Amino acid sequence: MFVQFNKLRFKNILSYGNNFTEIDFSNGINLIRAPNGSGKSTILDALNFVLFGKPFRNIKLNRLINRINEKNLVTEIEFNIGFDKWKIVRGLKPTVFEIYKNDQVLDKLSSKKLNQAEIDKLLGINQKLFKNIVGVAVTNNKPFLSMPIWEKRELIENIFNIDVLAEMSKEVKRRKTLEQSEEKLKITESSALEKQINDNKKYISDMTQYIANFNTNNENDKANVISRIDELKNIIFKKQKNIKVATDKIIELQEKTKVEPDTNAYSKTIKSLGVSENEKKRIQKTLDQLKDNPLCPMCGSELSGEHAKKHIKELTEEIDRLTNTVIPKLKSEEDAYKALKKEYDANIAMIRNIEMRKSQEELSLKNSNGEINQCNKKLEEIDKRQCPFNLDEYKEKVKTLNEQLDELKKVIKGLTHQIEIDKELIDILGDDGIKVYFFRKLIPILNQNINLYLKKFELPICLEFDEQMQETIINGRSDMEYDQFSGGEKTRIDMSVLLSFFNISRIISNWSCNLLFIDEILDGGIDKNGIEQFLATLYNIVSDNEKKLGIYLVSHKIDDVKIEINKTIEIKKKGLFSELEVK
Repeated sequence: MFVQFNKLRFKNILSYGNNFTEIDFSNGINLIRAPNGSGKSTILDALNFVLFGKPFRNIKLNRLINRINEKNLVTEIEFNIGFDKWKIVRGLKPTVFEIYKNDQVLDKLSSKKLNQAEIDKLLGINQKLFKNIVGVAVTNNKPFLSMPIWEKRELIENIFNIDVLAEMSKEVKRRKTLEQSEEKLKITESSALEKQINDNKKYISDMTQYIANFNTNNENDKANVISRIDELKNIIFKKQKNIKVATDKIIELQEKTKVEPDTNAYSKTIKSLGVSENEKKRIQKTLDQLKDNPLCPMCGSELSGEHAKKHIKELTEEIDRLTNTVIPKLKSEEDAYKALKKEYDANIAMIRNIEMRKSQEELSLKNSNGEINQCNKKLEEIDKRQCPFNLDEYKEKVKTLNEQLDELKKVIKGLTHQIEIDKELIDILGDDGIKVYFFRKLIPILNQNINLYLKKFELPICLEFDEQMQETIINGRSDMEYDQFSGGEKTRIDMSVLLSFFNISRIISNWSCNLLFIDEILDGGIDKNGIEQFLATLYNIVSDNEKKLGIYLVSHKIDDVKIEINKTIEIKKKGLFSELEVK
């Protein structure tokens, strides 16, 4: 991506006053000349602020505002990307932020809440990389080779955007921590779900057994009731049969007891029997008397023999009649009555007994029928019984919980897998991972570029860095230390390193623009010949970029040189404010 910066305007920033200062960027080699403190570096601060909302140098944002006017800081930049013309306006006190595309303001982007990432996306570059590419020669005052190894590596990582690996590592570690926390949470949720599932399964098992027992008990109760009904039906059948038999027997006995034995006749018979037996006794007594003393029992006169015999015969005949006829007949009648009476009383007693038993059977029959009715009602109640527990809801709940558990296990598996990946990524992004690979690939290219520039600067040395950024400098056949070189040689070495950074940064980022600022690098320890060699090298850089590059040298030492200067910008203090004069 190529960005063509065209014009920079600013006011009320640092030493510049309320009148707009304007710079039209030109290709070729341009000189910004001014004494120290006159506002040379402010140009970079203005450029960086309008693009990224921050100063180029490490100063606080509110310190950018001119201390005399204390308001109305405004910066504007015009640039082209492809066929589109862009303009950004950014200011402080009041806050101003506007973006124009082809002279039309973009309302969407013109907001205080604008994410700088959107601007970076528009420009195709972030502030860190912009500073390294556009102002790559503007480093801290410490020469690169004078830095400790850790600082060299840190600067290299910064310049070539390797430090993004550290940020990525931090982000991965943060993500891994979140993933581990989420994994623990999901495992806890999984355990809770498993407990819920087990609890519900146990409940279903218990209730299944309860329902089975409930149904079994119902069936048993129903079978018992039906069995009892069958028993009662048999009992009723027997009772009905017994009642029928009793009824028939009672009718039969009632037929036999329709006529009660004649008590009066029996009394007469008993009376007649008593009279007959008494008569027999009297006659017998008379006979006994006649045998001993033959006197007439009526008159007491002595009976003659014949007369006595006759009378005895008559009496004897009467006794015989009574004994053999009258009394036996009467006794027979008595016995017959007694037998009849006995049979009658027995039948009566039997009728009463049978009636009592019949009543008992009838009562038992009634009770049995009543019990059958109760049994039938009980059967209805049994049929109406419903188990109070419905397991469908719980089975559906278990199904849902199992589905949730399966999904949760998938999530946990995914998190576990991602954690393992992140562990590997952390190792890869660590100092012993991809950085080593990157340095192995980068260092040979860096060494090649540095030595190419050293050759252009006509410095007959070979400088090489190892993967730890430990340098080796060979002069001829002997090793030398950086501090053994003169000031001018150090400047050439420093510029070779810095220009290599510039060159490689553009290649790596696949981004370029038409600006390169070099601030006061040439103002110390380098002779005129060295300056001209350096300028010739810069001229070649411009040529290599098809003259689409404007290099701005900030210096107060470059005066009469052989290399053509495209434009010279003089910065002077007029009163309290700085002003530009273009020559």
